[in-house]
Amino acid sequence: MPDKIWTIEEFKKQSNLGLFHRRANVYLAHIDTLLQHYKIITLETPDLEANLLLMICDACQKYYHRKPANHRAAAVMILHDQALKRAKALTLQLVTGDSSGHGLRGWAKVRAAVKPFVVGITGKTHHRLHQDYWQEALIPGHFPLARAIAYSKDPLSIWKTSSSPLSFLDWLREFYIPDMFDNKKGEELLRRLQMGVTYLDSAQREDKKIYINNGIIYNSRGERFHTGNMSTNIAGEGWAIFVMAPNNSLYANDHRVDIFHHSSFLSGAPVQAAGEIAVNNGILVGITCKSGHYRPNAASFVRILFWLKQHGALLQGVAACPVISNHIQEFFDAEEVLLNGGKKGTKNIKPCKVYPSDM
Repeated sequence: MPDKIWTIEEFKKQSNLGLFHRRANVYLAHIDTLLQHYKIITLETPDLEANLLLMICDACQKYYHRKPANHRAAAVMILHDQALKRAKALTLQLVTGDSSGHGLRGWAKVRAAVKPFVVGITGKTHHRLHQDYWQEALIPGHFPLARAIAYSKDPLSIWKTSSSPLSFLDWLREFYIPDMFDNKKGEELLRRLQMGVTYLDSAQREDKKIYINNGIIYNSRGERFHTGNMSTNIAGEGWAIFVMAPNNSLYANDHRVDIFHHSSFLSGAPVQAAGEIAVNNGILVGITCKSGHYRPNAASFVRILFWLKQHGALLQGVAACPVISNHIQEFFDAEEVLLNGGKKGTKNIKPCKVYPSDM
């Protein structure tokens, strides 16, 4: 195994403590326990190994912060550096695959890299994945790197403005990842790379499909769809996120930050509409156009509202939020929002609460 770390026996020898004293020191005892677990794990499971390495790093940091002048601190920090070095090797293994853009500069190389999943369908208005999230779709593990890591820019922005002729994934492996570890940001990067946003295949997508029949919304199992046991980051409990695919199919699911987003349903492909939806035992009670991944506009909101009405959903009295500013939602009557071209209505209404079901 490349970049080995000390075994528990080697660490005990280097830290020069007897068994009795290790039991007395809770922090060293914790490191011992982690090393014991690390010794017996199957190293063919990178996720498990990465978790243990991060735990070892945390345990070493905690000991060092409490005993920085202790003579055993040197051994602890050597172990910490060994764990980081191994974590770096694992991080490089997590970023696999090839990408376009080799030999190009600026936006040209970005366009070449993202072309496979941002190309729309001729003759219709579709919303492509926003550029802030292109890297999520580009990297095979779909890692959530759009949010800054320790105040650094996201990697796609750095790559776009760099003079490197390498493709995005090659640049990540050869420059970005080593630099993050050199600048003591590697632990957070590895944590992020372990998450991975879910991208559904066709079979998994069918399970998230919802249907409308005579105004009643059903799930893929033919049961009345209910969002009481779901939640989103913005609207909260009782809501789900949804997308409307180019073929008018609707999909909905729980929103889980850095794990399941609007991009998950169609694997980063364009959508007609996206947002949040509240359904009470098959009856539509609320809808928004909130999607950071697709940034839908008023025309998109009109499209989903019109389609719902076409299929029998009653919009009058349904709480609709056409505009979200600073995560503040204003709700208006959905029928009025539709007539206003996807813009605000004249009177605020309060969304009906959708409670969890026992099923």
